[in-house]
Amino acid sequence: MENKTVFNQIISDYAIARPGYPSELYDDIVEFSMLKQDAEILEIGAGPGQATDYFVKNGYSITALEIGNEQVRYLSDKYSGYRNFKPICSSFENYSCLSETYNLVFSATAFHWIEPEIGYPKAYNLLKKNGTLAVFWHMYSIIREPSEMFNEICKIFQKYAPELDDFISNDEAEALNRLRFSQIQTNKLFDKPDYKVYRWIDEYTTERYVKLLNSYTDIHEMDEDKRNAVLQSVAEFIESKNGKILVPQEVRLFIVRK
Repeated sequence: MENKTVFNQIISDYAIARPGYPSELYDDIVEFSMLKQDAEILEIGAGPGQATDYFVKNGYSITALEIGNEQVRYLSDKYSGYRNFKPICSSFENYSCLSETYNLVFSATAFHWIEPEIGYPKAYNLLKKNGTLAVFWHMYSIIREPSEMFNEICKIFQKYAPELDDFISNDEAEALNRLRFSQIQTNKLFDKPDYKVYRWIDEYTTERYVKLLNSYTDIHEMDEDKRNAVLQSVAEFIESKNGKILVPQEVRLFIVRK
């Protein structure tokens, strides 16, 4: 498994460059969960707060877990004016809390860091009766896209760092979906979750796309010269396209009630 502590070093790039989540996703979570204003929410792997924002700014009481001190400090500063927000420096595996505490437990592009046989039963136990688990993932960073822009960037990866060209096919992505359905039903605690997909297009400048690449853990596993060659070559390619490229985004949501 990749080194997830690297996120401590790249918080600002992550916050600027990673895509957020569409408003429809939050609407669907709130509707499915029947969230009331006094709901208690747990977020697992809050990062710089891209999915946290909605719940904090809409007044829900939210506890956010992050494993790095720098990340927790970033979140504390970001939401210093909100008394309904509580960041905790802890992994989900080590988080100690009374059972049946939360109306909603959610994780945004982070739950894959947790072993399913540990994570899903623990989430189940932390939910109140009729509470909701929502796990969702961005897919752009792992699915091979049939486009000129994507192919050119993959050529750069193949030249300098072939290990970065590890994208999966659409068939493999569907197999991953089936696996996640199965994992959520670990120990037969949760039923089969509801499933939704959200798609849109983002425009990236050269600077933002380079920051996006720098926010991924695998690029930090390379030596500095190789990493710099990749980032510089990608920047030169985007500049040749007038400094802007269009990036298709896709988020997949799995949501289930206890």
